[in-house]
Amino acid sequence: MENQIENSNEINVKGIILLVGTILGALTAWVASGTFFSLIAGLIGGFIFAIIFISALLPQKSHDR
Repeated sequence: MENQIENSNEINVKGIILLVGTILGALTAWVASGTFFSLIAGLIGGFIFAIIFISALLPQKSHDR
């Protein structure tokens, strides 16, 4: 049987996608409208879109072991 050692320095891909989606959503909304409310709405919209992307469009790969 093969021993598998998990690397503790693994990159948290889901966290990075959430962070990037939230920041880019906020920047896009702020640049488009230029108001503080659009910045907050962009934060929320980007976060929701990133969650949908992770759960629906980025499925987990099945492992063969």
